[in-house]
Amino acid sequence: MHDDKRYPFVDELLEASLKQYRGEEPRTGLEMRILAEVRSRQRAARRRWLVWTVAVCAGMLATIVSTLHFVRTPPRQPTPSASLPPKESGAHRAPLQPPQQRPGRAAAPRSRPEQFPTPLPLTEQEKLLLAYVSKAGKAGLVEGANTTDESPITELTISAIKIAPVEIEPLDDSQSEQEK
Repeated sequence: MHDDKRYPFVDELLEASLKQYRGEEPRTGLEMRILAEVRSRQRAARRRWLVWTVAVCAGMLATIVSTLHFVRTPPRQPTPSASLPPKESGAHRAPLQPPQQRPGRAAAPRSRPEQFPTPLPLTEQEKLLLAYVSKAGKAGLVEGANTTDESPITELTISAIKIAPVEIEPLDDSQSEQEK
């Protein structure tokens, strides 16, 4: 069974509307507007590609430069503790003074100390500790550790931590209705 004749009024209204607009032409310049839009989208797509290409190249260049910088920089040698006395006999260097800069000239590079961090003189406590260690010796230090504590040094054990599981109580709907 066909539904073509079920709504004849709608069919007649549609046919009349189509007859009325059949002779209409698109507004002038429609083809030009469509072509202009296509060209502008192509230009925008090219610009996006250009921006992404420049961004990727800049990232690669930054990676290469930073890699070369870190590869060419020699590794630093471990330095002795800052609290050790300087190798020089009691005489300390004066702190570095910034060079006088003449107007119109670039500043000269500053000279660096031989050791970084520069060692500082020992404090009174450090001097006392060094004196004690030199007098007691290694055997005396170990014996002194055992004499202060009556029990011998044993292996350290840590018991397991037990945490009870968290219990979440369900919300009671009757409380929320009373609050409203």
